[in-house]
Amino acid sequence: MAHWTGATFLGWSLGFVLLLLFIAVAGMLGVGNAQFPLGLGMGTGVGALQRRLVAERVQAPTAWWRASILGVTAPFVAWDLAKLLRVPLPYALAGAVVLGGLTVGVLQARVLRAHSSRSAEWIPASLLGWALAAVMVAVNDFLPKIPGLFGALIYVAVVLVGGLLLGLTTGLALEHILKAPTPTV
Repeated sequence: MAHWTGATFLGWSLGFVLLLLFIAVAGMLGVGNAQFPLGLGMGTGVGALQRRLVAERVQAPTAWWRASILGVTAPFVAWDLAKLLRVPLPYALAGAVVLGGLTVGVLQARVLRAHSSRSAEWIPASLLGWALAAVMVAVNDFLPKIPGLFGALIYVAVVLVGGLLLGLTTGLALEHILKAPTPTV
């Protein structure tokens, strides 16, 4: 459990760095207003660090990582496409993260299916974990705005707590899910 929580927190932290990098690259490519780099960064970071631990129990680390990347990125891509097609959709970062958690849950539950009869329980666990992480992103909207480096550090620290909550929530669920017997075919 502690390993999962730590790996997820580090993956969330890596995802934060990656999303900044992907935003910069998108800007250089002329698509700086696109939102998909946010999901791509977080999905890549979290999935990369979780996949090592998943490999020990599930033997499908690449499928897990791919599900993380696709699942978190999908809602952001949908928003970008709606904007491109001039379909008016309200954008909410926290909402996109929550939808990403649901999508990740569905895709990763499919990976878990061959290893546990409780694999469907991963969907609400993933949704809850990513929702708690999204809440921490939204918490910054309610904090007093502190200018300068100190304010930026507080913002980042609050966002990073989301990775800890994601790790704790999904770690507890994954332990429970993988204790169940493997389904018979």
